[in-house]
Parts: sequence; C-alpha cells; structure tokens
Amino acid sequence: MSNVTKLTASNYLMWNRQVRALLAGYGLAGYLDGTTVAPNATVRQSATSIPNPEYNLWERQDQLIVASLLGAISIEIQPMLSKASTSAEIWSLLSSAYAKPTWGHIKQLPEQTNKWRKGSPIVEEYVQGLVVRFDQLATLDKPYEHEEQIEFLLGGLPEDYKPLIDQIDGRDTPPSMPAIHEKIINYELKFQTQVSTSYVVPVTANAVFHKPS
Repeated sequence: MSNVTKLTASNYLMWNRQVRALLAGYGLAGYLDGTTVAPNATVRQSATSIPNPEYNLWERQDQLIVASLLGAISIEIQPMLSKASTSAEIWSLLSSAYAKPTWGHIKQLPEQTNKWRKGSPIVEEYVQGLVVRFDQLATLDKPYEHEEQIEFLLGGLPEDYKPLIDQIDGRDTPPSMPAIHEKIINYELKFQTQVSTSYVVPVTANAVFHKPS
C-alpha cells in the first residue's frame, strides 16, 4: 500500500481503483466486498468445540488488510472508521460516503476544466491539473474525447504560446498528450532562455583620467 495515494475527500474513485487492483493482484479482493466469507470461529472435534485454524488464518489476513487500508487513508477521514473492525466494513463505509458523487460534483468538473489556465510558471502543475480532471470525468463515465482534451490543454495556454499552438493545430493527426506535454516543456524552456538573455546588462568600462601633480 505504500505506493497508493492516500484517500482524501476528493479522490475516492481513483483511490478505489488503485486499492482494488492491488488486492486483486494478490487474490485478496474478496476481503473487501465480503465474498471471502469468514469461516466459523470454532469447529467440533470429539464432541467439543476447538478454535478453527482456518478462521485464525482469515482473521490474520483481514487485520493485515485493515492496517494497510488505514495507512492509505488520510487522518481527516480515519475517525469515521473508528467502529469498523474488518476490511469489508471499512470498504462499505467508504463506499457509502464517497462512491456516488452528487450531480453538483459531476457538473463542477467540466466547469473547473473550462476555467483552468496556465497561471503558474510550472508546466507540470498546469498539465497535471487538467489530466486529473480528465481522469475523474472518465471514472464517472463522462469522458472527453482525445481531441477535446487537446483543445482544453491548448486553450488554457497564454498568448506567448501561440506559435506552439499554431504548430500543433496545423498537424494532420492529433499528437498524444505526453507528446504535447513535452513540446510545452521544451517551448517554455526556450522562451525563458530568450527572456533571460534579453535582460542581460552589458558590461561597460568607464575611463578614469588622472592628472599628475
């Protein structure tokens, strides 16, 4: 779970996919949805009840998953899980709270995408902000087409990037998002270099005349 992004109030859908994929890879997803049912805690042997070793194994595995889940959840959300004792109970509580986004939340994502502009000098922040919103909309079954994503990405760039925008728009086939990201980075580095060199102050020498006494 160390590579799973911690759950917050706004990233449940992607967090859910990460955790489920990880546990499915280990054959443990049934602990989350309850399909891996706990065996009886005891079994009958010679007319007496003894601890069931299969239950002990199930409980140990389940508590390891509980600890892993709690470690992948932000501190702000952990209190709502204080009464959950199994991984299935944690999964159910989180699903009830975050799995069904409101219509208002779904409506806000396209509006945020439309208003997203490159105000920061860091290209990664600008591109990542759009990609996160694209992924959230895709998870909600409201995906943008690839061409639409490119239009949003180029539309939020400032006027200084017009030569690059015209170059990308003039292509016969739309490039991939990573390719556009790389072009924006290279263009920004080139642009910053041009700006920095234009402000270099020339070094001048002032002649000092000394009249001998």
